Amino acid sequence: MKICPQCGVELDEQMAVCPLCKSALDSPSSLIEDSSSPDDRPGRKFYIDYFRLTFQQKRKLFWELSGIILFSGILVTLIIDFVTTKSITWSRYTVTVFLVLFVNITLLSFWRHRLLFLLGGSFLSTSALLVLLDMYNKRIGWGTQLGIPLLLAFYIIILLLTMLTRSTEHKGFNILGYCFLAAGIMSMCIEVIVSWYFLKDITLGWSLIVFACMVPIALILFFLHYRLNRGMDLRRFFHI
Repeated sequence: MKICPQCGVELDEQMAVCPLCKSALDSPSSLIEDSSSPDDRPGRKFYIDYFRLTFQQKRKLFWELSGIILFSGILVTLIIDFVTTKSITWSRYTVTVFLVLFVNITLLSFWRHRLLFLLGGSFLSTSALLVLLDMYNKRIGWGTQLGIPLLLAFYIIILLLTMLTRSTEHKGFNILGYCFLAAGIMSMCIEVIVSWYFLKDITLGWSLIVFACMVPIALILFFLHYRLNRGMDLRRFFHI
């Protein structure tokens, strides 16, 4: 077996250029004989073992690695904060964000097919983050009156969009059309919530312009899907 001396990738006998690092391998001296079995090399063995895992095992491995990284960051942050300030001050922000991030990773890793549970848990954990940030700053207000309503509107639109996508038999340009309409509706929700928070009045201005721009684009995409290319799958169209 031949391997590239630059990056160590395995090569066929007839290859003149390494497909990974693009190193020229014209002369026999530029190649290295690999006398060991492929499974004897640590990197190769890990590569083989990883791709032998099931999808559930890969998700669990990702969750475990994420937990190790996040909780290591929490521990290091707490130690640095305590050593430098003799108390827990700025590190509580990092700890709170990391914990909420771990909750969302857990939901995505184990309950990705339970849509209501996934989005509901993510909304509650992120809302708790905003409330805690308010409490840390000793000024309750923007998190509960502005942040949480915006989050609620976002998660409701994501829920409806996902349910609509799952119920659609032919997933083509119509999915992009739904996304454009959802973006226009979200812009109106943002303007309504922000104007009520700051002005105590509901006004619609720039968001109507955004929505008016989204509608023709969505209609064109619906036309392309249902009239010209009905049933075309987006993954095949974009070679995903």
